[in-house]
Amino acid sequence: MLVARSVPTVDGVIVDFESLWNRKRTISLTDEVPVNLPAIDDLILTKQIGSRPKDLEDIRLLRLLKSNEQA
Repeated sequence: MLVARSVPTVDGVIVDFESLWNRKRTISLTDEVPVNLPAIDDLILTKQIGSRPKDLEDIRLLRLLKSNEQA
């Protein structure tokens, strides 16, 4: 099985797994259950890889969430 270390979005932006992984946030659901979460900008980038209608709606909602966090 071949796993890509980087993938271009439909806009030609290279999404590099190492960079995304380095920017992740880790939260704890419990003491034994850590969860890694991508940064919102990185999640938007990953949604731009497929750019399906559902991805485009997710991108719109993620940008709205991001703007609300910055306000």
